[in-house]
Amino acid sequence: MTLTLWIFLAFEVLGASSEVRQFFLTQASGQDCQTLQLGESWISQSPITCQRECMSRYSENCQSVVYNGQTGNCRPGSIAFGPIEKVTTSIPESGSSDKLYYVRQPIPPCNTSNNFALYDVCGTFACLCLSTSEADNYSHARLICSQMNSRLFVGNTMAKFSMFWYTTKTYMNVNTYIGLQDIDVEGNFVWENGEPLSDEQYQYIWIPGQPSNGAGNQNCAVIQHAMYPGNFGIDDDQCYWKKYYVCERCEQC
Repeated sequence: MTLTLWIFLAFEVLGASSEVRQFFLTQASGQDCQTLQLGESWISQSPITCQRECMSRYSENCQSVVYNGQTGNCRPGSIAFGPIEKVTTSIPESGSSDKLYYVRQPIPPCNTSNNFALYDVCGTFACLCLSTSEADNYSHARLICSQMNSRLFVGNTMAKFSMFWYTTKTYMNVNTYIGLQDIDVEGNFVWENGEPLSDEQYQYIWIPGQPSNGAGNQNCAVIQHAMYPGNFGIDDDQCYWKKYYVCERCEQC
C-alpha cells in the first residue's frame, strides 16, 4: 500500500515574509524503493518532522527519509531509486521494519504525441515512448527517437537507470536498447547525451560478467529481459540486432 502525505514547509526569504514550498511525501511499499544515507540518524516524532529536519540539515540534497514508527529513528536519504542489488549501502536494509518516505522529483513537461507518456519509479519521472515494435538496429532506434524530437533513454543516475529497468520490465519485458554505447572507443561507454558512464555506475548497471565484448563487436547496451529474465542490469551486444527501444523527451536535460 502506498501512502502519500502533504507537507507544507515555510522558509524565511530575505526581503520577503516567507516562501511556501509544497511537497508530496510518499511511503514506498515493501522493498520497492531504496536510498543512500546522507548522515547520522536522529529521533523524530513522525515522518513529516523527520523530513522537515532532514531538509533543514541537508537542504536540497535531502530527497527521502527512512523512518521507524516504533522507535522514532529517522535517517536522511538522497534521491530514492528502485532496488539495485549491487548497491550494498542502500537503506532500508532487506527485512527491515523501517519505512522509506520520498519526495517526488520535479515532473518534466511531456508532450504526449506519438504515444509519449509520463512514467514514475520511486518519485523520478520521465517522458517516455515505449516501442511496440523492434527497430532494425541501434542506429535505426536512434533515428526513430530523433524523428520524434527525443533520444534513446539516458539512465545516467541510479534513479534514472532503475526507472528504465523497472519500467521496461513492467510494461515491455523484452530485449530493449538503452542509449549507451562504446562504438567510437572500445570500453569507453558513453550515454546519448555525450556523458561518459561513471565509475560508480559501471559497478552496478551490468549483469555479472558483462560487458564482455563477445566476438569483438558488442558495442551497444541492451537490457535483456527476454534472454535473462529477472536478472537486474544490462548486457553489451552487437548493434545490428533488431530490438525494442525507449525514447525520452528531455527538454531540460
